[in-house]
Amino acid sequence: MSYFRMKEKRRSQREGILDRFKGFLADYLTGLLSILLILNVIIVMFALMGIGWRQMLDVPAYLMEALHKPSNFLSRGNTGSTMSKQIRSAAGVVTSSNIQLVYSDESFAAAASRVRPAVVNISCGTIERAPAVSDSLRFDDPAQDLLNLGGIGSGIIVDSRGYILTCYHMVSQASNITVTPFGYEGRRYSAHVIAKDESLNLAVLRINTPHELPAAILGDSSQMEVADMVLAIGSPFGLEQSVTHGIISDNHRDIQIGGRVYRGMMQTDVAINRGSSGGPLISINGEVVAINMAIYAPTGVYSGVSFALPINQAKPLAAKIIQ
Repeated sequence: MSYFRMKEKRRSQREGILDRFKGFLADYLTGLLSILLILNVIIVMFALMGIGWRQMLDVPAYLMEALHKPSNFLSRGNTGSTMSKQIRSAAGVVTSSNIQLVYSDESFAAAASRVRPAVVNISCGTIERAPAVSDSLRFDDPAQDLLNLGGIGSGIIVDSRGYILTCYHMVSQASNITVTPFGYEGRRYSAHVIAKDESLNLAVLRINTPHELPAAILGDSSQMEVADMVLAIGSPFGLEQSVTHGIISDNHRDIQIGGRVYRGMMQTDVAINRGSSGGPLISINGEVVAINMAIYAPTGVYSGVSFALPINQAKPLAAKIIQ
């Protein structure tokens, strides 16, 4: 009799444990289903707001920030705007006034560094003074005083074998022309004019060096538009490798200098002075788009208007000579 009582007691205990487990499991599943239902509602709400999974993962960070710095969310007058910024940021739309589109100066540095090694300083032994020009629109005057400052102008290496593109007016009156490549300030190489096009005010020089020279990349000047940013590199007043910048003011300007009309010139507000002629005008991609050539100078120096010959006009002469 005692045996059956003990067996009945154990069976009752097992049934009690099983009932408690069933109750716990039912409560757990009910809670889990409730959580899943809430999450499902939240996901649907976020989906209707256009918030994806990645943005949803950012929500805990916003909540933690709200707990640690509640003043950012409860400040008078900023409550609505702050919450709006957080929600819009979570949705991938940033409207903060602290976020601005800026133009990186690093792109200027990168563009200049690509071209500077191909820019040369041009000097000579003697130079005859060109006839005086009374017009305000003029080429710079490569006279003896400029030569005394260290050079008469600039040029662009367009082929690693020593072919240099520059302005004809700068070398037309010069003798014993010499060229100093970038990084070789202590050395001057004798240069010869091997081609010219007076109608474009262009000349091609050639120097012989024991090593290859870095050549500039010639861009497509037809792709440049008004207000595009450009940089000029040259030797104004003998100051080699000087870099200035500005924008294109007009890209089809006809100008008359010394009785000759130069058509389709590029007008800019880039600072160009005596010694800058023959240097490159480059895009922010580091490509030569024009050759600096003339300024509007009522006072004899740069007054905010300069002109450059689009490189597409110079390419035929360079291609004809350089083979």
